[in-house]
This record gives sequence, structure tokens and C-alpha cells, in this order.
Amino acid sequence: MPITPIDAAFKSFKHNECYIFVKDKFAIVNYAKKHEILKGPLHIVAGLPFLAGTPFEYGIDCAFNTQNNEAYIFSEDCCSKINYDQHSTNNSHHQAQILTGPKKIASMFTCLRGTAYEHGIDAAIRTHDHMVLLFKGNAYALMDYHTDHVHANHYIRNGFKTLVGTVFENGIDAAFKSDTKDEAYIFKNQYYACINIEYYADPFGGHLLGGRVKRIHDDWSNITALLNCAD
Repeated sequence: MPITPIDAAFKSFKHNECYIFVKDKFAIVNYAKKHEILKGPLHIVAGLPFLAGTPFEYGIDCAFNTQNNEAYIFSEDCCSKINYDQHSTNNSHHQAQILTGPKKIASMFTCLRGTAYEHGIDAAIRTHDHMVLLFKGNAYALMDYHTDHVHANHYIRNGFKTLVGTVFENGIDAAFKSDTKDEAYIFKNQYYACINIEYYADPFGGHLLGGRVKRIHDDWSNITALLNCAD
């Protein structure tokens, strides 16, 4: 039976933890320990109440972490920068909240104005410092989100030759950088892969780790509750 695809993911500031979003729900997962769900599944507004009444209330299309407990989230052509730490105190200026936005993607990142990315982003992987890979359809861009500059544009098949002939050649649904150097997880429909994202080469030429694309339910069986409840 087909599962609901993962819409977005980003690495938490906590070691080996990530946020995974499916439709209007999300879960916090320990991706290194049997992919155990640590929190959820919850409705987005139940776990992240500051997103109520925003474009993100019913779904997040893409996300990537920055420093500490902050992340950028996207829904169609809108985006926001958030603090997502649920343990921050209410009287702290570091409490969980929207820090910037919601804004149009082209207003938040003017370097994306006039490109396909201003209308929505499928997936993103923060590589190092302020650099992030943005995926849209069968293409990707390398952007410095701090200086607001696009450094490169490539087709997935040219930049990640190891993905040619796989389900990821024509697009990626969600992705996140792990705590392991140059390693990221990518998701598409019922499949996932762990890839190397060596960022010194241009194009990247990352390769599959583990040698093949795998099914989510084989190795991430604990998150099927999230994938199956998002109807």
C-alpha cells in the first residue's frame, strides 16, 4: 500500500534528531537510533502553535536548519525564519516563534527572484556555514542564504551522477543534512537514500552511501505512524 510522501524535513540542533513533516502533521525523530519517534505525530499547530494562522498551518513544503535552534520553512511561494525550540522559556527572546516573515520567497531571498525557486522549493540541504542546496524538480541551486547569492545551478543528473537512473533523478521531496560530515538523507515517495554531499567540488558529484536506494518502510518503520495518519 503506497505511503503518504514526506513533504519536508530539517535537522534539529539536538544531536541525531530531525523534524519530519507530512501534510498537516510532524514528528521529531532520532534518525540514528532505529529511527525512533521522540515526539508526535502532532498537528503542526499543536506542536508549533506560533504557526497558527500562517501559510504553514496546514503543511510545510521544504525546510532547512541554520544555526542553533533556527530554521527556514517554506510553503508554496512563502517562507519564514523560525525558532523551533519547544523548551525555550516564554520570557526569553529565544522562545519558539516566527523570527522573520511570512514573506514571499523572492522578498526573503532576492537572489531567487526571476527563478523557478521563487514559486516554491521542493527540498533543501544545508551543507556548511551559510550554504544550502535548493532542489526544484530535476534541478538544484547552491545558495548562500547569508549573503543572498546563488553560486551555482545544475541538473540533479549532472551534479549527482550517482542518482541517475534512480527515483531521485527527476526530483526530491524532502531532505536534511545529518550530523555526520558530508552526509544527507533524501526522500522521494516511498524511497530514501543516504548520500554524500561533498561541497568542495563543482558540481558536487555526491555518491550513494550504502550502495543503493531503499524503501522508507524497511529502515524507517517507526515513522509509518506519521506517514499513514496524514490522510
